[in-house]
Amino acid sequence: MEDTLKSIQDFFYQIWTLVLTKHSQGVYNTICLVVLLSLPLLVLIITLVLCCHCCCCRHANRKTKKRKHLSNNDDLWISVKTGPMTPDRESRPD
Repeated sequence: MEDTLKSIQDFFYQIWTLVLTKHSQGVYNTICLVVLLSLPLLVLIITLVLCCHCCCCRHANRKTKKRKHLSNNDDLWISVKTGPMTPDRESRPD
């Protein structure tokens, strides 16, 4: 466990050293580093927003479907006519 922690600390130390080196080389390199290092964070934020949006929309759609189902309950019934059928429906061509 300590070896893993040490390797993680070394990784972030190397990134920090790279940032300081590029910053001392010029402003353009600093801007490029900021953009490159912020891209994974941007992807993470967009993924979280999309997941939350999909979950909320799915939850909202379930509520509206239940309401529609309850209000349109009469539309599901087929009316039965007890009167005689018309002659064209009584005989079926084989």
